[in-house]
This record gives sequence, structure tokens and C-alpha cells, in this order.
Amino acid sequence: MTSALAYKEIRETLPIAALGLAALMFLALDAMGYSPAPNLLSQSQPGGIPYFFDSFTQRFGLAATGIALALGFWQSLGDFWGDAQLFVLHRPVARSTVYATKLAVGLAVYFACTLIPVAIYTWWAATPGTHASPFEWSMTKNICSTWIQTSVIYLGAFLSGIRPAAWLGTRLAPLAAAGLSNILIFWWDSSFWIDTAQVLIGGAVLAAAILHVSATRDFA
Repeated sequence: MTSALAYKEIRETLPIAALGLAALMFLALDAMGYSPAPNLLSQSQPGGIPYFFDSFTQRFGLAATGIALALGFWQSLGDFWGDAQLFVLHRPVARSTVYATKLAVGLAVYFACTLIPVAIYTWWAATPGTHASPFEWSMTKNICSTWIQTSVIYLGAFLSGIRPAAWLGTRLAPLAAAGLSNILIFWWDSSFWIDTAQVLIGGAVLAAAILHVSATRDFA
């Protein structure tokens, strides 16, 4: 049953993942100077130092946030269209298993489709002869932090989607809290490991809240 639920979530999130991956690959190729549409985006300083004097990290953060929002709201709200959630939740499996499977698939899809462009761009930046700039692995700290932090946006969107509250008010509070936490982490500019620890704590709180709401909400 769990494998069937996972397959359902993968199938339903695949279009979002494909579109998100295509958008991020376009940004990565543009930053490397291989854009298929060079006039669509313009680098602020072509040939600048990767991750320092280019706009890839900022553009990646915006695109990854869009992917996280789309995945979170689609997985939490998609089953409500056509009352599919009644069919899913009446299967012989605990609600916690259903929503834990949704979260596991959603996070895996987010991390996979966002990691590939970052890995390709980093490989290009670290390869000698690809650009006339220095490179140190410490330069990837901001992009790695952004990549991990945006997963909290996904959890905030998911929780906002299943909460039984009005949209204008408390229902969007988890998403607002996730966004605020990311802003605070960015302002503090602490080490990568401290950022990761904060993300893990915030993510655990949101995931626990999602499982609690799924177990106590009347979906009828």
C-alpha cells in the first residue's frame, strides 16, 4: 500500500519537478554562458566569479521557492479536488503513513530536481579552464544553505494547505513563519552547519504539525 501511495505522489508531482528542473537548468546554463536564449536573461557581470559576482544564487533561490510552493500546495490541496482525499484516507493504512509518504516523496522530488542544476554549475565552476576566475569550495556555502532552507518553504506550504482555517488569517501562518525563518537565517549569516541545524529543527516542527493535523482533522 505504501509503495502504491508513493507511486501516486511521484506521478502527480512529476510535471512540477520537470518544469522546475527545466527552469533551473536554464538558469545554470545562462550563468555558465551556454544559454539557449541568451537575450532572455542577462548576467550582471558576465565572466564574473561564480557564486560571488553572478546572479545564479539569487535566481536559484527564487526558482527553488516557486518549486517548493507548487509542490507543497499541490500535494496538500490536490486530493481535495474531486474528493480524492476521501478515497485515499479510507484505505487500510494509517493517516500518518499516508501523509508521511507524501512528505517523503515531496522532499525527495524537491531535493532531486533542485540539486541537479546546482551540481552541474558547481562542477563547471570547479573545473579548471572553464572560466578566468578563482574557485574555492567555501564559495558554495550560500547556494547550499539556500538549497536546504527552501525545503522549509515546502513544509510551510504543505501545512498551510491542510490546515482547517481561513486563508486570510491563521491558515497561511506556517508559510509566513517558514519564510521569516529563512530571512532571519540569511541575515545572521552564520556557518553552514548552524544554518542546517536551524533548518532541521524548523523542518521537524513543521513535519510534526503536519502529521498532527492529518491525524486530528475531519476530512469528511
